Amino acid sequence: MADSFSKSIFSQVLKLTQHSAIYAVSSVVQKLPGLILLPVYTNTAYLPSRSDFGDYALIFTFIAFMYFVYLYGMDSALMRYFFLGGYDRKTVFSSISIMLIVTGAGVTVLIILFSPALAGLILKSESYKPFVILAALILFFDSIGNLPFIILRAEEKSVQFTLFRGLRFVLELVFNILFVVFLRKGVIGILYANLAAATINLLIMAPIIFRYFKPSINWTLWKEMLRFGLPFLPNGIAYVTIETVDRFLVQEYLGKDAVGLYSPNYKFGTALLMLVIAFRNAWQPFFLKIADQPNAKEIYSKVLSYFVICAGFITLAGTYFIKDVLTLHYFSRFYILGPEYWEGIPIIPIIFLSYFFFGIYVILTPGFYIEKKSALMIVFTGSGAAVNIMANIILLPKLHIWGAAIATLASYFMMALTIYIVSNKIFPIEIEWDRILKMCIPMAALMLLFYQFELTIFARLLIIAATLIYSYFFVLRRSERYVLKERIVKVKNKAE
Repeated sequence: MADSFSKSIFSQVLKLTQHSAIYAVSSVVQKLPGLILLPVYTNTAYLPSRSDFGDYALIFTFIAFMYFVYLYGMDSALMRYFFLGGYDRKTVFSSISIMLIVTGAGVTVLIILFSPALAGLILKSESYKPFVILAALILFFDSIGNLPFIILRAEEKSVQFTLFRGLRFVLELVFNILFVVFLRKGVIGILYANLAAATINLLIMAPIIFRYFKPSINWTLWKEMLRFGLPFLPNGIAYVTIETVDRFLVQEYLGKDAVGLYSPNYKFGTALLMLVIAFRNAWQPFFLKIADQPNAKEIYSKVLSYFVICAGFITLAGTYFIKDVLTLHYFSRFYILGPEYWEGIPIIPIIFLSYFFFGIYVILTPGFYIEKKSALMIVFTGSGAAVNIMANIILLPKLHIWGAAIATLASYFMMALTIYIVSNKIFPIEIEWDRILKMCIPMAALMLLFYQFELTIFARLLIIAATLIYSYFFVLRRSERYVLKERIVKVKNKAE
């Protein structure tokens, strides 16, 4: 071969890609209820106004924020000590799960006790107390129900992981149809649906829990895992601040109706996040498993290059065609996004680009797990959160919901920049800057072109096709094209 790219490295990356593809299905499935039901949620027959959608967005923002408090980094500790730590896996799992049940129950009781005050703080009225109580119960059952999914990831059982995620999706979808569509319960119906799905999901996953569970705690191990995992709590809070604080700030500066406009369009922007999460689910066990290989850093570097190529193309394609998808009148009966929300569609490509940078951040995390430097993670998410808050405060009054979208992009760019600077000192990886720039510069130019001109669908199709050809011939190396062709021929021969 013409360069250092070897078949052995490619086969390992291919395995990662295969697991990521399966996890992509589960990630999409996990998010599908929220996306599939957006035609319902943005239909005034079920949620009468954008302000009602704002209530939905705000209470689920609270759930997303508190989820990190319920786990306080123990999910990351569980993943690491399954591979690196020298302890029996049952001991690792039992020590974490028992404490999560105890602490989760305590936090749930506190939320219920203070639910009137929290309702006033989050939703501006104590009459929303039932929303907060239901949110606390959802958080408890979901945080415990997440443990068996971590086990399946650690065991690299991506197919089982996806099947169980699919079952959770079906449960949530069915209960949403029952409570929101048929019973017309509105936002509280969405909460009922999520609580029912979370409870049944936990019961179904119980056999996986009991496979590793024993009624004892290794306190020495627990303290070690707590030291590793606890720094992920402020890191998680900072991350969820980036993801959610804009909803609260939009409410403060622009009102609940603006939250209702911003949130569904933002949700469509998370399409790329689904793929990044899918990749992360496969990436963490993968980079831990190969950490001792002499060519591990070379593999990490190439994975970054491939992500930039693939995610860059997906970001452009999504940018150029998302409006067509959302505003098409399907079967002359319904829109994916209600017409009352279309004015927010132009922010979606900005959210796509934000998650492109988040993916780069995820790929640069191995050194902090391998070198036990988890305490540094708060530097990256903390800087991102600070940028997000400041940018929202400055931009929201001037740019409306555009300000929130730009603040999200700025924060994820800051996370990618800071983790690169620090990781380059503690766990340096030789990044293929030539290829990354070959992809990023045209990508930036084409996104600017999209916002500057009203292009016909034919012109947009031509641009995306040209980008695909350019990426294949000018960004991929000849050896990589050779191996890809070889793999495609093998797959074709097997199919025949």
